[in-house]
Amino acid sequence: MLESAPDTSSTPCARPAFADLTDQDGYLRWRDWKLRQAATRLEELVVEVQDPRHLSSSEYGALMDRCRRMNMALYASPLGAEADKAIPRLLGAQLGLTRLDHNWLADDDGITSLAVQSDGARPHYIPYTDRAIHWHTDGYYNAPQRQIHGLLLHCVQPAASGGENALLDPELAYIHLRDADAGYIEALMRGDAMTIPARNEENETVRPDSVG
Repeated sequence: MLESAPDTSSTPCARPAFADLTDQDGYLRWRDWKLRQAATRLEELVVEVQDPRHLSSSEYGALMDRCRRMNMALYASPLGAEADKAIPRLLGAQLGLTRLDHNWLADDDGITSLAVQSDGARPHYIPYTDRAIHWHTDGYYNAPQRQIHGLLLHCVQPAASGGENALLDPELAYIHLRDADAGYIEALMRGDAMTIPARNEENETVRPDSVG
């Protein structure tokens, strides 16, 4: 897994400024465009890629088009089962994911290798077990200057059973919330909307409360 915070002012996936709650006309124009782009079939997200380390111009364009319209893309490649960390690293770099988030359980290169593990601290966290994980967003405990803006998952070995993912475009969630009551958006955007409790280990605080 590769998490990154690209410079969204220059990346082709930069989003329009639709979060201004006072600009209802602008929001409605963006909303209409967004709902027209929404995928209705899983196949619409898939891009066949020969070598993710060296995208062709058409492969790059197809991936970026899906990210721009639907906030995600699924890539399928003959190299998909290779345990080569250069694949996600080089693919991510081509898409603007270059400032990797070195979370405390990431590998030395900033890429997080997710697999069932029995030693050290990792077994205490669901991604390193065979237990199901509930809905979440990666990096939600990060400070504002370390926000996660891109996530790349490269599957080397699928689970023998289970392992399904349910993914949601956050902009569709935004539309549902704003259409129900714009006050929901205002509340969620507060700087103190949520507090993640501190992480304590052996009577020592290794990460304080995270407020955001």
